[in-house]
Amino acid sequence: MMKWLKYLLAALMLGFALVVYISWTPDIPHETLAEKYATGASDFIELPSGARAHFRMQGNAEGPTILLLHGSNASLHTWEGWVDALDEDHFVVTVDLPGHGLTGPTPADDYTYGGMVAFVDEFASALNLQDFILGGNSMGGGVTLAYALAHGEKLQGIVLVDAAGVNPPADTKIPIKRPKAFDLAGRWYSDWILENITPRSFVEEGLMTSIVDHTLINDAMIDRYWELVRHPGNRRATGIRFAWYRDGGRADLDVAQINLPTLILWGEADSLIPMEVGQILAEKIEGAKLVTYPNIGHIPMEEIPAISATAVRSFVADLQD
Repeated sequence: MMKWLKYLLAALMLGFALVVYISWTPDIPHETLAEKYATGASDFIELPSGARAHFRMQGNAEGPTILLLHGSNASLHTWEGWVDALDEDHFVVTVDLPGHGLTGPTPADDYTYGGMVAFVDEFASALNLQDFILGGNSMGGGVTLAYALAHGEKLQGIVLVDAAGVNPPADTKIPIKRPKAFDLAGRWYSDWILENITPRSFVEEGLMTSIVDHTLINDAMIDRYWELVRHPGNRRATGIRFAWYRDGGRADLDVAQINLPTLILWGEADSLIPMEVGQILAEKIEGAKLVTYPNIGHIPMEEIPAISATAVRSFVADLQD
């Protein structure tokens, strides 16, 4: 009996080793990723903290400045549809946040809202951005709210796109459905696996959850998200960030203290951060305007870039009057 048990354990261990070998998805060197994705207006800047930021400055340098922050496990590429729609009259700045895209991990290793706010403020100061409009999607929306609370005097206004920062009520119209990777990240028993095994199917599932019109999801989009998350240090940073979320990082921000012109855009079919969160933000931030889009998911700037950018153009024009 013991002999057969040993054979069984050996077979299981061999099977596990085979699965790990087949599924292993190593990091992709920064230089390889930069050659493919640091194109066009892409540039890098070394910040005083030692962080190296990947960013783009595009559009009309004489127009109002808009700094845009992407969501969790995304990159500045998520905003290119808005850049195309706004660049004639606006100066659009996009940046990869810490632990994301080609910025990668930072020396501070701080991926909390506080760490992100410090990075954004350091980045904006290094580029001499003044009296600008700050916008963000999902996690980037939470960072936008936290920045407005910490440095509101530096902003003209804020734009929130399916933003984090406030927890949804229990009785949301659209049930919350998060990608498998989000459920696994930040847990001691799965972080090592996610740091070394990231199936392309995880990324595809995340996009299918985020976007209603699946015809927009193509191989190039999936590969971009999948490859950039494998920038050295990004997967480890994701684990640190999600561990912070689970340890109280998801507590509501005191958004009622924000006293800035605010535009809130939301996909009504968002199952990651449901529309009720947008309604809460609109109620708590005095004077905020909420615009919703039927049958649109979590990333309207990728799903309906021209339509959603129209609301931004109108909002910014009102600020200049």
